[in-house]
Amino acid sequence: MGGSAAQQARAASICRLGERLALVTAQAVELEKEISVLGKARFCPLMEVKGVKGLTAGTLAGLLGCGQRFAREDRLAAYAGIAPLEASSGGVVRHRLNRTGNRQLNALVHRIALTQVRSLPAAKAYVERRQREGKSKREALRALKRYIIRAIWHSWQACWSAGVAQSAPKAA
Repeated sequence: MGGSAAQQARAASICRLGERLALVTAQAVELEKEISVLGKARFCPLMEVKGVKGLTAGTLAGLLGCGQRFAREDRLAAYAGIAPLEASSGGVVRHRLNRTGNRQLNALVHRIALTQVRSLPAAKAYVERRQREGKSKREALRALKRYIIRAIWHSWQACWSAGVAQSAPKAA
């Protein structure tokens, strides 16, 4: 009887946890829909970059801040830790990933790059071409990330020039 009562208590506990999980999952789906609607309304140019959907656009908007924060794309690349650093030795001239910068933004761009390599034939061909040129897979991916951060910067500038700044609440 003791084992049966313990099993019943365990089953009831698992059932309660399952109900909580279902509630949290439903809330997460609802919030994702809200964020996507807001993202489409405010950051449409940013969402045109392959691999950037509503949540990613919202995260990028939070990380990038106001549209005038980065005057040039190379400054955004340096901020994200994507600007290449020279790592030459002897007669070999090569570049490596920058280990500094905003790691969250860098990770986000890395996920976008992986998505593009997986689902965008042009990105896959770009990485393969860079590898045929003698670059390692990491170096080819670094080059793709630099290309992506350039596209993100241009899209972010388009978001602000399209009037997103005017829709922000004004101080009294």
